[in-house]
Amino acid sequence: MSVASPAAADNGSAVDDGFRLVSISHTTAPTGSAGRDWFVYRIAQGTNFINGYRRGELEAVTAEVEKIVTGLNERRVVKRGRVVLRPGRPTAAAATAAAAAQTEEPAD
Repeated sequence: MSVASPAAADNGSAVDDGFRLVSISHTTAPTGSAGRDWFVYRIAQGTNFINGYRRGELEAVTAEVEKIVTGLNERRVVKRGRVVLRPGRPTAAAATAAAAAQTEEPAD
């Protein structure tokens, strides 16, 4: 039994080179594991593939793997801020505030 995600067939995906579920199929237990309810899944991103194993019912495994794919795609699109640790020029707002503070005369 093999299940393919609808996103796997969609070549016009909104997320270029995004992760997508390619297939889920029933398999034997991985080495050192017991049970007969194992599935192997395959996730693709471009020409790269991730193969993994999950145990459980097909519907539950499919839902879990789709959450993994969603999480991987969310991590791709998040822009992380860049921290500059060396002192530099003050921002425009900081410079304006400093100039305003210097021009104020103290009240008597």
